Amino acid sequence: MPVVIAWLCVSVTPCRAVLFYDTGDSGHNTTAPTGAFEDSGWQYEGQYGAYLGTIIAPQYFITAQHFGTQGSTFTHSGIFNGGADVTYNIDLTANSGAGYWDIAGTDLRIFKVEELFPYYAPLYTGSLEVGLTMVTHGRGGPRGAEVLLSSTLHGWEHGSPDGIARWGSNTVSGVYASGLGDLLTASFSAGGTSEEASLSNGDSGGGVFVNDGGIWKLAGVNYSVDGRFDTNNTVGDGSDFDAAMFDRGGFYQGSDAFGWTLIPNLPLDNPSSMYASRISTSATEIMTITAVPEPHSAFLVMIAAAGCLMQRRRLTPQA
Repeated sequence: MPVVIAWLCVSVTPCRAVLFYDTGDSGHNTTAPTGAFEDSGWQYEGQYGAYLGTIIAPQYFITAQHFGTQGSTFTHSGIFNGGADVTYNIDLTANSGAGYWDIAGTDLRIFKVEELFPYYAPLYTGSLEVGLTMVTHGRGGPRGAEVLLSSTLHGWEHGSPDGIARWGSNTVSGVYASGLGDLLTASFSAGGTSEEASLSNGDSGGGVFVNDGGIWKLAGVNYSVDGRFDTNNTVGDGSDFDAAMFDRGGFYQGSDAFGWTLIPNLPLDNPSSMYASRISTSATEIMTITAVPEPHSAFLVMIAAAGCLMQRRRLTPQA
């Protein structure tokens, strides 16, 4: 488990972009994934202000709380739906005039729109996320400058944002019990997935999907990353930075305000992690708000409806 989750993607230092291990190419993974990652959640994402949200019901999308409200519209962009941009108006009278629902004890926030979405993401409601391949989505720029220690590469600083949506992959490595509920964790590893990625400023609110029996389901909402980092523990020298590190060994992690902890420089890599608010532990409350039943319940409803239809057809006289 990390030494500290000191840098939370709050408004003063918002998360910027999905950042890749294998490339700094600004055009990498900016279109719908294919192959093994086809239909892995890209189609359910939309733009909410400077961030992303995920469509989870005919009139609802979910995102993060910590960056605050981002206007009165939600755009299902052509890059996500394969066609033209479609803008939806948020129902500002929802939840008795609050304009949204916050899931208590978490960073999750749900909005309702006035129109109807054409489709929506299924939720992961199980408890076996650890070890599953995940796909995450966010907005911002490619990786920045190399982070070196004694001329050895340890990671990359967070680059300048460009507002472009990207997707990347990782593996769920654990569940961390925080003051804001359960968080899914994923390490930024040198020997990770084929599209190994972590988060940086601007990724907050994007959806994290896992493959559950061949179906990609929403398992998390991007929340934070490990950080900050420094080469020393001197307060006020301005040398600290934000980065995705495949090896934190030899660096200090923390902040001037709350103190610094030296990460031992061991033979094995000690990667930094990203964190996403876990959906499964809040699934019941989410589905109560959106009035969308659990997947198995929805299946039973469809079976029952089909049975009634068959009965009606049997009782209808033939012409």
